[in-house]
Amino acid sequence: MRKILITMVASALMATSAMAADPVITVEPTYMPASSFDWDGFYMGVGISGTAYTPPLTSGAIDIIAGLNVTSGSMLFGAEGWIGGYSDSSPSSGWGGGLKARLGALITPEALLYVSGGGQFYDLGGQYGFIGAGAEFAVTDNVSLDLEYKYLGWSNTLYTGHSLGVSALWHF
Repeated sequence: MRKILITMVASALMATSAMAADPVITVEPTYMPASSFDWDGFYMGVGISGTAYTPPLTSGAIDIIAGLNVTSGSMLFGAEGWIGGYSDSSPSSGWGGGLKARLGALITPEALLYVSGGGQFYDLGGQYGFIGAGAEFAVTDNVSLDLEYKYLGWSNTLYTGHSLGVSALWHF
């Protein structure tokens, strides 16, 4: 009986020392650095858009974009221009471009909501005024993705339209 008791005590002491020797793992908290995205300044990019007109006509475009932003607090003021090629269902194709101003609010340091207005033209003579709204999101320290809706009206043609476009923009 004495041997059994000594064996049990020795086993318990060995198990206790083995548990005490196990390493203690501590998890350090991780901190996300403040956003380093800068909305101010010049940017360039590429965009694609599709437009549905009334009377029925559809169009797609690929554009080269350049713009300039200035922020004041959480407000953004910007101007943007583009030029590119289009093809429509008439069928015709050609080139066009436009200019717009935009006013936005930074919802977070990486997210912008904005309204826009301006004009665009096509080589076949179509000229449109438009109003729009969009959202732009920083995806890296100098790249953003933009999604914008525009209502095209106030035209020198019979057409009005709804346009949806997406752009990838590089900020300098």
